[in-house]
Amino acid sequence: MYIQCLDCRKKLKVKSGSIPYQGAVVSCPGCGGKLKVAPRDNQEADMTKIPVNKRKHKKEVKWHDRMTEMIRGFGYQSKTHEFNMLFSLMKEYRKRFGITFFDITCSARLAHVDRELAYNVLEFSGKCCVPPANGFESCVASMIEGTSEVLNSKDSTGRYTVEPVMRVQYPDSFPALIKFSLDAAFETSYGEVLYGNAVRIDLSLDNLRSVRAPFDGKDLVRYARIEMARYPVDTGRLTFAQRTTPGLHVHTEPDPELRCGDPDVLSLIEQYS
Repeated sequence: MYIQCLDCRKKLKVKSGSIPYQGAVVSCPGCGGKLKVAPRDNQEADMTKIPVNKRKHKKEVKWHDRMTEMIRGFGYQSKTHEFNMLFSLMKEYRKRFGITFFDITCSARLAHVDRELAYNVLEFSGKCCVPPANGFESCVASMIEGTSEVLNSKDSTGRYTVEPVMRVQYPDSFPALIKFSLDAAFETSYGEVLYGNAVRIDLSLDNLRSVRAPFDGKDLVRYARIEMARYPVDTGRLTFAQRTTPGLHVHTEPDPELRCGDPDVLSLIEQYS
């Protein structure tokens, strides 16, 4: 596993078995800071079972199997805190948007970032994954509100906040950041078509948890980094701190080598400029 210092961004690789049961204090090799670590204790009873009264409903069984398969595909194992929490999030989204939300409206995936810090990102993409705007059916405000409610109601100890999630990083650590994006087609000057994010919204766990209901998204910029452009948005150059610092970044200038004619993208840029 990797222990990483969020202050100076230094990483230290250690064997999981070398950490005693009672925990230990590790000195950061970069700044000398003290990092408290403990053996991983994420086992938990399976909280995702279908209620007895719904086991004969084919739609319920299909949705349950679809969600558990998706979360396993992210790299999480059942009977763990992380798996149960992610399943609770999916149940909350279903309550808000319906049983076919991830089949028709929105897609979800998990991405692993390993740059100056290592962390996981839960990514949602689709036509609805945009900031609230005229002419758009945005799911973002409701998803953020629901995510905040689940995290705060089911994690009173603060287990799923940025510092503990990222201090000791495992491949299946809980996502430290949630991203919403709208993809668009971009035509090159020589006729080739490329696809990429035209709109991106990034929120850290801490910013998500600070959102309170009711949340309509009008002050989304207080909690999220919002970036949109007439060319593919590239946040690969950004540090974790930069990606999670709230703010609005609208790039209105066109790229001479890439043309975006997507009316949704152009409408969003116009409304947020």
